[in-house]
Amino acid sequence: MKHLLALVISATLSSTVLAETAPAPQATDSKITIDTSKLYVGFGLNHNRIDQSSFGGSDLKANGFQLFAGYEYGNKKGFDIMAEAGVIKSKDFSQTNQDADGIWVAGVVKKDLPEINNKLAALVRIGYGINGDDGLLMGFGAQLRLHPKAVVRLEYLNKDLTQSYQVNAVYQF
Repeated sequence: MKHLLALVISATLSSTVLAETAPAPQATDSKITIDTSKLYVGFGLNHNRIDQSSFGGSDLKANGFQLFAGYEYGNKKGFDIMAEAGVIKSKDFSQTNQDADGIWVAGVVKKDLPEINNKLAALVRIGYGINGDDGLLMGFGAQLRLHPKAVVRLEYLNKDLTQSYQVNAVYQF
């Protein structure tokens, strides 16, 4: 019990002494800054498909395009972590009056593959779409660097109802 009481008194005194000697917090100008060299924009063409063969019907198909922007947060253990948001627009699916228009957000993980080619990288994404095809989206693909600021991506995305095959061009600032 004596040791416990001594420990509590020591902790109280040391925190009081440290509090008195610690410098007062300075008013800082806390601006949020964005590193524009980590920003990128992209444009892509996509082919969307709804599989109805399991219900005895034929597949529904629609082509479209998308615009998106992203921000690269940095590298963690050899993987680049990015966030993207975009807008997708498609024609109506064949035989229906439905489309896959909507907005989406996704987290993207990129892994460079120098053992195959120093310009090649693998991509994995998970996100969420709103409107057109609401719900979870997941995908994977590959990226090829054509220029220090430009890449082309080939990707497959599985959304709530549709599957999307995409070719995207990305420009990094």
